[in-house]
Amino acid sequence: MHLPPVDLRIYPQITMSYGSISVGGRSHPSSPAASPDSPDFSSVQRHVHQALRSSRASVQQVERLQAGLHRIYLLSIADGSRLVLKCRPPCNTRLLRHEQQSLEAEARVLDLVKVNAMYLPLPTRLMYDPEGSGIGAPFLLRSYLPGTPLSHPALRLSTAERARIDATLGAHLGSLSALRAPAFGPFCRVLAGTGSSTWREAFLSLLESVLRDAEDMLVSIPYDGIRYCVAQQAHLLDQVTEARLVALDAGLPRNVLVDERSRQVCGLLGFGNVVWGDPAMAGVFAGASEAFYEGFGQMPARSGGERVRMLIYAVHRAVVAVVTHYYRPQSDDEELEARRSLTWALNQLAAV
Repeated sequence: MHLPPVDLRIYPQITMSYGSISVGGRSHPSSPAASPDSPDFSSVQRHVHQALRSSRASVQQVERLQAGLHRIYLLSIADGSRLVLKCRPPCNTRLLRHEQQSLEAEARVLDLVKVNAMYLPLPTRLMYDPEGSGIGAPFLLRSYLPGTPLSHPALRLSTAERARIDATLGAHLGSLSALRAPAFGPFCRVLAGTGSSTWREAFLSLLESVLRDAEDMLVSIPYDGIRYCVAQQAHLLDQVTEARLVALDAGLPRNVLVDERSRQVCGLLGFGNVVWGDPAMAGVFAGASEAFYEGFGQMPARSGGERVRMLIYAVHRAVVAVVTHYYRPQSDDEELEARRSLTWALNQLAAV
């Protein structure tokens, strides 16, 4: 039995300044030998010049930030501004099927929002290179959004402030869901003309994809029970007749930036996992507050069909969480909680 290697490294903070890399206070030449996962400084500088259309936009420092999947770097420019360089994970990182085009999806979503003149607090795409010329991997160069993640323990909000933030999130995601496509399925696949004609077909394909990811890693979950319970209620997915933009991770606390002074939403992240389908599939709808629903412009699921669809989505969400843990282990508590959620959702579906 052969299992793929699991990357368990905890990355230190890495900075590159004027062609040098500083790790833990020690300076090293900016070379592949010094930091094999870091992009070449001169290549970063060249791409920034090209993106900003100015040879005077000098990169002063490139700082590696800790991130879950992608390699993310904070670029400090000489004029005091900042940019974010987001690179595809190292080639030895095992990706789930839905993660294969996440960088492209994020770039194209940012373009789509800009083309439709939607004034939302999203980053601006400056450059997307699927070949990764000079960087060594596909990359996205975008604007930097300041702010504190809503998930940060130091961010203490009153009940009224949190309700206001929830309402704002609902309004922002409601605006995004107003974008529609002629077919259902993963964002890039639909834009390439290979989407599904029904939401039922598209969703079952998404679920089967993550189940196969689980099988590839020999993850112990009730495969037959999951397939059976969802198939029994899958006809209710046909109630979704419009393919609307769904950013599955947008609106989650870790992807919401808050201005600590105004206590307002100042940035939205998390646009790599996007589909065209039912907006209620987004993770933010799990336990969403009434203020969120008011901002979104929709009441919580009340009909039997809506509630069952939410349970189906809860199954998918829990399976993704469990399987992701095996690809990139985090806390055992997170896996345990995901398994509990999966068991609860399956029991609820079985009781329908």
